[in-house]
Amino acid sequence: MKRRSLCRESLRRSRLGGWLCGPALALAVSALLWQSPGPGVGPGRPVVSQLLAAPAMTQAAPRSGTQAERAVPGRLPEGLLAQVPPPPRLSARAAILMDWQTGQVLHAREALTRRPPASTTKILTALIALERGRLSDRVTISRRAAATPGSSMSLRAGEVYTLHDLLRGLLLRSGNDAAVAIAEHIAGSVEAFAALMNERARELGARQSRFLNPHGLHQPGHYSTAYDLAVITRHALAHPVFAELVRQREALVGEGAGARVLSNTNRLLWHLPGADGVKTGTTSAAGECLVASATRPDPETGVEQKLIAVVLDADARWEDSAQLLNWGFEHFRLVPLAQPGDGLWEVPVRGGREPRIRVAPAAPLAVVVPRSLAGAPVLTFRLPPAAPAPVHPGTPLGTVEVAWGEWVLHQVPLVAAEEVAGAGWATWLVRPALPWLRWLGRQGWV
Repeated sequence: MKRRSLCRESLRRSRLGGWLCGPALALAVSALLWQSPGPGVGPGRPVVSQLLAAPAMTQAAPRSGTQAERAVPGRLPEGLLAQVPPPPRLSARAAILMDWQTGQVLHAREALTRRPPASTTKILTALIALERGRLSDRVTISRRAAATPGSSMSLRAGEVYTLHDLLRGLLLRSGNDAAVAIAEHIAGSVEAFAALMNERARELGARQSRFLNPHGLHQPGHYSTAYDLAVITRHALAHPVFAELVRQREALVGEGAGARVLSNTNRLLWHLPGADGVKTGTTSAAGECLVASATRPDPETGVEQKLIAVVLDADARWEDSAQLLNWGFEHFRLVPLAQPGDGLWEVPVRGGREPRIRVAPAAPLAVVVPRSLAGAPVLTFRLPPAAPAPVHPGTPLGTVEVAWGEWVLHQVPLVAAEEVAGAGWATWLVRPALPWLRWLGRQGWV
């Protein structure tokens, strides 16, 4: 009998221990999960994830190229450029080749040198018009606009055109008269519009440019660089109407008996596979200039890649641009990693209704690398220890850095991918009991 009593007492103690240890263990596991760094990158992504404490990747010391070339923002490291054949010999005094999606620079020659940009100025003119005007706006042509010298879409004072038609004349026929008409419509005067141009250029990161007019006719103090023009073009091509306009070979403008067809001055649209823009420019001071773009699918992966080539003061701008774009497509590939909205990691939320929040890239995350490069990219996340609630979608939450081998290639801001509201008093009362209630549920007791 005594032995049975001891057994019953031991059984009661073991059950009591289970009741106490179960919730305690659940609370401990919950605490560990609360502090875990998050899910990392989803399955199947060709990346290795690192967080905060990971040693920062450093760019290898450049082995060739002039100091000015190495200073170009976004230029690929020399160690990577050394793995592809050298770029073609160009007649242009300044040139650059940039990937449209990432902004990475594959080739640069005097790309930061200030030069007269001629009619490539009109890329920024068109972008501002699209951002501040409406395509259906009716614009009355002034005497000043109609009298503007140089290339023209043959406007006459008193005529009325839609802003859409003026943009066609600006970008296809390079109409200086259209540029002045647009400037007066958007800002009231050419001088006020030039102030808008300089302000917008700085916002876009084109900080070595100064614009005094909307058309690019030579004027002392009016200048830009190959790099700045590529940066401006990259943003302009993200506007769907601009991208549609500059890829057109011909366009109909005007109404009724006054309607006429304008042909694009960009010859590459007829002769280069994948060509889809952008703008010619010629003055005696600037020489022959061209900002060109082309889009082609990768022959191996099918991923579409768009490149931007800028050549300034060239003896053979068509050949220079075509050779530079062909060289880029032949020897480099675009590696897409994530799109805006893709949850890449999680950050703890302090004082929120939810304990964690997903973070996503603010822009498409991709890199351009030589086709011969082996291996896989490495992502380094730089995130705060916790985000204070409330957190709204789009709230900045750090950065993600892409490296390949020893080279840092790209960095993109990370933002909150969802909303987490601040926790109320009910949340604080219920939250400590949740792990215990879940454990009781698994035991079948609640």
